[in-house]
Amino acid sequence: MDSDVIIIGGGPAGLTAAVYAARAGKSVIIFEGNKLGGTLAKLKKIVNFPGSISDDGKQIAERMANQALAFGAKVEYEFVRSVHKNGDGFTVYTDTREFSCKYVIYCGGMERSKPKTERKFTGSGISYCAVCDGNFFKGKTVAVIGDGESAERDVEYLLPLCAKVYHVFTEKAAVGAEPLKGKVDEFLGDAVLTGISVGGRTVAVDGAFIAMGGVATGLISGLETKDGLIVNSEGRTNIPNFFVAGDACAGSIRQVVSACFEGARAAYYCK
Repeated sequence: MDSDVIIIGGGPAGLTAAVYAARAGKSVIIFEGNKLGGTLAKLKKIVNFPGSISDDGKQIAERMANQALAFGAKVEYEFVRSVHKNGDGFTVYTDTREFSCKYVIYCGGMERSKPKTERKFTGSGISYCAVCDGNFFKGKTVAVIGDGESAERDVEYLLPLCAKVYHVFTEKAAVGAEPLKGKVDEFLGDAVLTGISVGGRTVAVDGAFIAMGGVATGLISGLETKDGLIVNSEGRTNIPNFFVAGDACAGSIRQVVSACFEGARAAYYCK
């Protein structure tokens, strides 16, 4: 067996899982196809991570990575292409090699679904995280775009903050929002978002939150997903000893602090 625990993804969830698993005496390999730190390492300023008032995300990610490595975790800079369940363990395949382990923790995030009409306004009026960015639109008019639990949670979070919340939906309108049934035909504005067009109706908005779910990895056969996210019970999936932490978890609030908690919890299960 190459490792006790294989962690797929080196963002805050994966690095925290590595710290906890390695410190508990497990042999740990982190697979990361890009750079350690994930999206956290790209953030210029973190103000809602406990103990960090204005830290650069890259600095926090580097501290997490150094801590994991200090406890003995190893890093393989490769993308994992598939995982197969073999009895009590797993075989993990990259493009060039295969590895065996007893536990897998998936921390690889998700590919966010986007409207086909989304163009140039990400970061200039369009957000994919109401909890992250909702406060920037306090007292303003916003739209939540999408169906299902993710959209309902975003509407619920934004209603106390914003002057008006539209919900662009195709199935069921969220309670409390002004309903706009249909799909976004166009996002309007020049440098920043100023409005949306839905089914021929144009409304002015200061911001739009995309809540269309995501596409979690299809790495392993039989993994239960919903709206593109991995269904789990406190980090445990329907596959024994295959755990999930971070943005790919159905129900996650997708914050650095929640990713760290979920990573630590998944590592605790590896015993």
